[in-house]
Amino acid sequence: MTRTLIKGGQILSMDDEIGRLTGDVLVEEDRIVQVSPSIEAEDAKVIEAAGAIVMPGFVNAHMHTWQGAIRAIGADWPSGGYFRWVHAGISPHYTPEDTHIGTLVGALAQIEAGTTTLFDWCHNNATPAHTDAAIDALDQAGLRAVFGHGTVKPKPKPGEPHFSTIPHPVGEIDRLRKGRLSQDEALVTLAACILGPDYSGIEVCRHDFRMARDYGLLSSAHIWGLNRLVPDGYLTIAREGLLGPDHNIVHANYIGDDELRVILDHGATITSTPAVELGPHPVEPLVSRVLRMGGRPSIGPDVEVDLTGGMLETIRASLLGARLYNTAHADRLLGEDEVEEREVAVPAARVTAPPVASVEALKWATIDNARALRLDHRIGSLTPGKQADLIVIRRDSLAMMGTIDPAQAVVHFAQNSDIDTVMVAGKLRKADGQVLDVDMAALRRDQAASAERLFAAYPIEV
Repeated sequence: MTRTLIKGGQILSMDDEIGRLTGDVLVEEDRIVQVSPSIEAEDAKVIEAAGAIVMPGFVNAHMHTWQGAIRAIGADWPSGGYFRWVHAGISPHYTPEDTHIGTLVGALAQIEAGTTTLFDWCHNNATPAHTDAAIDALDQAGLRAVFGHGTVKPKPKPGEPHFSTIPHPVGEIDRLRKGRLSQDEALVTLAACILGPDYSGIEVCRHDFRMARDYGLLSSAHIWGLNRLVPDGYLTIAREGLLGPDHNIVHANYIGDDELRVILDHGATITSTPAVELGPHPVEPLVSRVLRMGGRPSIGPDVEVDLTGGMLETIRASLLGARLYNTAHADRLLGEDEVEEREVAVPAARVTAPPVASVEALKWATIDNARALRLDHRIGSLTPGKQADLIVIRRDSLAMMGTIDPAQAVVHFAQNSDIDTVMVAGKLRKADGQVLDVDMAALRRDQAASAERLFAAYPIEV
């Protein structure tokens, strides 16, 4: 039996009963077996964590990992540019090999950045070979992943149906569910990434929601609340009996409070990607709205053609957005008779909305994201019996030196280079600050060749 003792760290367990403590974490094989101020385990391999922060690995609840080989091209695009130049432009030129290298680069970068679980929302899988290449890359990277089987969204050629009219391919879901992704306790599991009520009509929605439920899968859909093909969106989906805790909604910035309330009341989860959303969508991300309604949000980075997929940056953008809109909302709640006072004493008025605590943002990125993926019984907290997915963050760099509160240190100061150790299911994937078992020379060569071929096939001016 393999035993590992992480010793003497400042533990942020994300388990309400265990809380914070300075102490040890004992791992046996792939599971956490004890979290305590002091543990004796003479036969265990010891990772000294004195002065460091020990916490659950980050859970990335939404990313299109296939874009990992073509980063930093779209951050300055106007609204609509992503669909024009990625989905209708470069995406159709992807071979399975391009999907593999993009996913591998993106997944390994997640490990480097402290992510132990990734929801890979894959919608560049034109053929089964593309799908298999993406899953191969997740397996090769060695992180925990939910592979979200999506569908491509090219501009239709003359005589072809629009993608919005095409039901999700049951044959592919059946192939994966009965084949390599049949086990719900495996390191890589399956979800169905469907079009949903913004991108398909009610007949396709009925098919796709029922298909996912029939196969016992989490379904997930991109939603904005604009130009919807099912005009009432999730109000209709709920009336049809299709909405429940087995569904995840991404973005949804423009939906109304009545629809948001129905979504939360039915137990569905909502994932926000504020760093991307606040670019072309200068409207409140759903993190703060979900919080105000008593729900628990989840967060993700979304697209690496725009910005880094690292969860530290996602946490910071999400917390900043939540604090900004939480305070603005408190100002709007002031009565008309308080307007004059507000004009001369805005800081006093805003005392009614204390800042969202830093530790809350860590919960979004760990246990709440795990809940959104229906994995909170397995991961998301340092709870005995759960999978040993954890990270050790050192505090001896110039960036972290002198930090006092561990939650604030992670949220506001830590860099990827401070993440010293990453463990997934009890296996070290990053140690001494280096991602393990990666041939970087081959990875650079394959990434460069893929990018060169893709941009030759579809030139993009940056």
